[in-house]
Amino acid sequence: MNLLKWIYSGIVVSALIVVVGVLGQGKLSVSQATADDVERPLHADIQKVERRFSLVEFDLKNKAHLLRKTRLDFYIAQAKQADLRGWKFKRDEFVERADNILSHHLMQYANDVSKEVEIYTAQAI
Repeated sequence: MNLLKWIYSGIVVSALIVVVGVLGQGKLSVSQATADDVERPLHADIQKVERRFSLVEFDLKNKAHLLRKTRLDFYIAQAKQADLRGWKFKRDEFVERADNILSHHLMQYANDVSKEVEIYTAQAI
């Protein structure tokens, strides 16, 4: 008798999942992007990060720089998608991550340059 209850419960739950999937077609969990969304301007924070990103130089021969650039490309693309779908929290999270990576890259770059300057001045003396 318990076995029949388990089988019946499994069938009912499976049927409910199928019905929700067919009727909802994903509209319950994901907002749909439309052609109008592409024409809408991006959020100001995304534009600011993209502007900063375009000004930063990466030495792609350096593995750390390549990884940072790849991660920045990924997070900016994710922020754009989240903005198109209206996911403000996710958009802000991805923008913050990209901004943190940019800040870290600039700090590392400044440290590397200061070390090179110290070496150069030590050799010059």
